[in-house]
Amino acid sequence: MDLNILEKIFEIVKTGKKVALVTLTKSSGSTPRKEGALMGVWEESFIGSIGGGLVESKVINQARESLKENINSNFNYDLTKEAELGMSCGGTVEGYIKVINPKNRIVIVGAGHIGQKLYQVLENSDFERVILDDREEYRTLFSDIKIGNYSKLLEELKENENTYFVIVTKGHLTDEEALESVLKKQSKYIGMIGSRKKVIEIRKNLENKNMIIPEEKFYSPIGLKISDGSPFEIALEIIAEILQVKNKGELMHRRLKY
Repeated sequence: MDLNILEKIFEIVKTGKKVALVTLTKSSGSTPRKEGALMGVWEESFIGSIGGGLVESKVINQARESLKENINSNFNYDLTKEAELGMSCGGTVEGYIKVINPKNRIVIVGAGHIGQKLYQVLENSDFERVILDDREEYRTLFSDIKIGNYSKLLEELKENENTYFVIVTKGHLTDEEALESVLKKQSKYIGMIGSRKKVIEIRKNLENKNMIIPEEKFYSPIGLKISDGSPFEIALEIIAEILQVKNKGELMHRRLKY
């Protein structure tokens, strides 16, 4: 049974959703389930059980709150408190709720010079890499590159709220097309290359289509201002910005001052 629960959790996480793994770490008295019992909880359903009844209902609600806040949490209930829990069995249960997140993913929209360098630099990182382009002649660049119309490719891309989009296509029109599609997807970060003039124009065009651009995660022009303008260094400044967003990092030197 535990294996089925873990397999289901893995299956859900692979679809890009968060799951809360609930583990009963301590059980005493005449409680329905013993320590080690598992349950998986996600937004619309759950699998497994830690004993049923009101306690389980409360833990499921707590697990969903943990998913919303993206934080792990503990629970502790005394089943002898009938007035509070409405349960006649005695004993206590304690447990831990761990939020399991889908893998962080960087989607590179555009396989030109910057997209290629970005993909290569990420090779040994913990990020899942996805690279898209609309040019058939780029099909041989990477074994897993996806070629086609950007709108269609992005529409078909599986959802993952831990996605960082980098829009670096071949031109103004395809950048706008890609951004319009990306705005319909779950994401943690949306970066788009371009001059200030181009960014203002694209924003205006999308706003005229009643598209809402989330200011808190839209970064354009993209990247920290640290490169010499070469594709390799632009790729590094894009990654630096993504890491700053992902890790809520500080833009400061680590060096000691003597």
